[in-house]
Amino acid sequence: MSRGSIARRSWASFTGGRRTSPPRAAERGRAGYALWQRAWASFTGVILPPRPVHVPASAPQQAPAHRLQARPVAPGWFPLPPLPTAGALTASGSDTVVLEAASPDGRAAFLLRHPAGNASEYSLELMMRGAYDEDRPLLATVTYARPDGHKRVLLVPVVSGRFGPAASYVRLRGFGPGATWAATGPSPVPADADWAPATVVDSVGAALNETTRDAWRRVREFVSDGVRDVIDGALR
Repeated sequence: MSRGSIARRSWASFTGGRRTSPPRAAERGRAGYALWQRAWASFTGVILPPRPVHVPASAPQQAPAHRLQARPVAPGWFPLPPLPTAGALTASGSDTVVLEAASPDGRAAFLLRHPAGNASEYSLELMMRGAYDEDRPLLATVTYARPDGHKRVLLVPVVSGRFGPAASYVRLRGFGPGATWAATGPSPVPADADWAPATVVDSVGAALNETTRDAWRRVREFVSDGVRDVIDGALR
């Protein structure tokens, strides 16, 4: 080994000089060693083994957060807000409104009430905002599903009263926390209404005041004989 070759290798190890040609395997093996170690290897002619390259562990990838998807609603229907987790009765012992929603056109208000003295029963008041010029009574359809999968459909008619806004008041049997519900209308009662008899009987029986029952008496004047007979039987 000549003095020139030793000097050149030593100088290259100290300065970290680069060649234009690709590095040899022995030179690639010097990566990761201190300067004095590379110098000593150059003087002695020892080939340094490649040092393992430490790759920092990357942070674990988090799964994308699950986004709750809004449930689809059929055309003409609009969803109503879910029942709040808590709703106390008023101090006077009367019904309390636990939530309020409006139809898309703003003409009707849906007031969910919690009757006093009954921790598990809820009722719905449908109230028209302002007067309407329709000759026929208006009717909204409300459907709700309990967490156990049981579904119910209610027809809620409303007519103009002598005093105050037009309103109806019905019982929501089985409605409670976790239930999902939607509504359509109110719109004029169609002359060709073909409601299921069981739905009509259930809806008439849900009326909580005489005003709502009077609304059904008005509805019977605008429907077919078959539907009229079902309404009359439920009103008895």
